[in-house]
Amino acid sequence: MIRLLKVYQIIKKFSLLFLLLSNNLVSQNIDMYIALLNEGNSAGVKEQLPELISKFPNDPDVLFLKALLTQDGMSALEQFGNLLDKYPKSKYAPDAAIKIGEYFFARGLYSQASSYLSKVLTEYPNYPDVQRVIDLMVNSFQAIGEEDSARYYIYLYKSMYPGLDISEYGLREMTSNYNSRATNNDLSSKQKHFLVQIGAFSTKANAQRLKLQVSQIGFNVIVRPIETNGRLFHAVRVVGFSSKKSAEKAGMSIKKKLGIDYRVLYRPKG
Repeated sequence: MIRLLKVYQIIKKFSLLFLLLSNNLVSQNIDMYIALLNEGNSAGVKEQLPELISKFPNDPDVLFLKALLTQDGMSALEQFGNLLDKYPKSKYAPDAAIKIGEYFFARGLYSQASSYLSKVLTEYPNYPDVQRVIDLMVNSFQAIGEEDSARYYIYLYKSMYPGLDISEYGLREMTSNYNSRATNNDLSSKQKHFLVQIGAFSTKANAQRLKLQVSQIGFNVIVRPIETNGRLFHAVRVVGFSSKKSAEKAGMSIKKKLGIDYRVLYRPKG
């Protein structure tokens, strides 16, 4: 009996190992197939798709490839949406989200495209092709005449991704206007000594993500480096309050909407 149990355990371990190896191989193959699609070689990939679906019907990478090869726009849109619903953390989920935005844009649904794309980087802040997302988002806003919205999101994402190229957007006054606004905000915050601290992170990227999240519900948020016990942290603070009462009110609003704890601080030097 003990011997049979050991044999069963060995078989189970090998089965798990085989499953992991199979998943890795599938992922590598999908990368290769997508590279072929980008080169315009779709015929060979289509031939392999039925076998992939047969062997891995619930693999999110295979489902993404299937959606890419679907010629009917509405059907592809539905598949990308289902992929995001079922596998929001999968490898190609960010690409699926952008494909939905591209579909809206291509159909002339610029309002839906701009609204959708403006949230993609909130969900997937580490997506490698940030420029692609921002370009499409800005074009969508400009197509419906929402220049102010375009400026707002460009400024917001430029602060998160300093390498973002904004020179082609035709908004020449944007940088100077927002630099001026930022300067005015800084001066204002120095005169208004109460602030709401909503987090402190050792990693600046995490602080910037929280800053973006809270900025989107209408608050003036800054990230300020602070040192505690010899360690550097990046504090996320909502600034611009002339009284403790107004700061508390803002903190309560943030906690109600986002579930984020806070504390009110008094900082005469801003």
